[in-house]
Amino acid sequence: MYKKKTILLLPGMILSGFISYADAASWRVSPSITVAETYTDNVDLDATFSQSDFVTQITPQVVITGQGARLNMNFNYGANYFFYPGDEDDKHDLRHNLQANLSSELISDIFFIDGSAVINQQFLDRRQAIATEQVSRTENRRTVQSYQVSPYLRHRFGSWATAQLKYDLRHIRSSREASQTTPNTFFGNSLLHLGSFSLSSEREFRKLDWTLLAQYSNEERENAASDYNNTLARANFSYQLIRTFALLGSVGYQNREAVGSFANFNGFIWDAGFRLVPGPRTSLSFRYGNQNDGETFSLNALYKISPKNQISLSYRDEIKTFQSFAFDGGGGGNVNPPLNSDFISGDLTRRKQWRLTISGTRGRTSYSSSAFYSNYKSDNLLLDEKRYGGALSLSRNLNTRLSINGSLTYNLSKFASDNVKDIFWTASANMNYQISKSILGTLGYTHSDRDSARFGNLNGGSNYVSLSIRAAL
Repeated sequence: MYKKKTILLLPGMILSGFISYADAASWRVSPSITVAETYTDNVDLDATFSQSDFVTQITPQVVITGQGARLNMNFNYGANYFFYPGDEDDKHDLRHNLQANLSSELISDIFFIDGSAVINQQFLDRRQAIATEQVSRTENRRTVQSYQVSPYLRHRFGSWATAQLKYDLRHIRSSREASQTTPNTFFGNSLLHLGSFSLSSEREFRKLDWTLLAQYSNEERENAASDYNNTLARANFSYQLIRTFALLGSVGYQNREAVGSFANFNGFIWDAGFRLVPGPRTSLSFRYGNQNDGETFSLNALYKISPKNQISLSYRDEIKTFQSFAFDGGGGGNVNPPLNSDFISGDLTRRKQWRLTISGTRGRTSYSSSAFYSNYKSDNLLLDEKRYGGALSLSRNLNTRLSINGSLTYNLSKFASDNVKDIFWTASANMNYQISKSILGTLGYTHSDRDSARFGNLNGGSNYVSLSIRAAL
């Protein structure tokens, strides 16, 4: 069981790094307020029949940035207030959103503290109600908090090597009880302790780069029987054979322990591969070996079509908790990355994921497109899933004041427990007009559709028409 006293130290530890060099940093405070009126024909996603409403949303927001020689901080907080005039019993809802990070150098080139905090809304169960628009209500959404603080010591042995001793403390919690409808699945608060020591080569090793890593982590969860321990000792090597080609490899030992988990493993791990950089526009990295109690590989490829356009392809095979995947930063095939529509639970899972991305700009037009395939295997068979999807977004500046943008997303999920197909797609279009230097107006339309044979009341389309004004104060 996680310790509440330990959690209370998180803000204090992060704040200590902030205060030390706050006076030496350059600070900028940018407050704003957004008022939006949205009409939707499906305001309650859990209801048996669609209900329409005009929803008022008021969002005061403040962005604080600080940059200095020994301190960098970004703080972005918004309070989303929703007013539902059509609801007789509960007309008000307040949802908090926070993204903050801090990096500080307390003792020059020796002692550092990094920290982060994220508060946002997450969907608990991928098979229940989901949406890309926040105005619709559902019991499947919860406010989830994630905090991390990482003090570490660093010492340089001249031009030969650098040693680092680091401690990570990470906490994830829900604002209230977050039981899921999927049987035997529960989102539980967790506290992760991770200690590591590394020794890495420096410039004296011209062609051979190496890192020796020792790491131990313990993740405490509300159900003590589900605590997860991971011990890792690993040596990584990279040898630059010629200017454009390097050999990669690693050897080590890993011990993963979780009660009754398929992810348990105790033994030798290794991989080998190469990195190819034939020119400034192309890079390819490939590794093959035994990293997860069985043969696997990883791939990262990038090609710059032009200075402003690029294409990338990647494959990753990882074992984490679903909680960790929800906060790994990539959005990983979520219907809408800011809303994180993956499962949220305490179960361990193995995710194998392919991702192809093409993005860039051409004149006054910017675009981004991606496609992915994910295969999830979990301790809980009901969470096993194969997911296919893609996204496309376009934006264009028509003139100095007027711009338009649109997006299209598609997700297809196949669940191993019942082989039911769950399709969710959404399309949106927005027009933005800069009324003045500090005031921006936006007119938008979004349509989403759900096709799932499992829950009849979740099927059908939802429409959203919104008008918003954002004022920078």
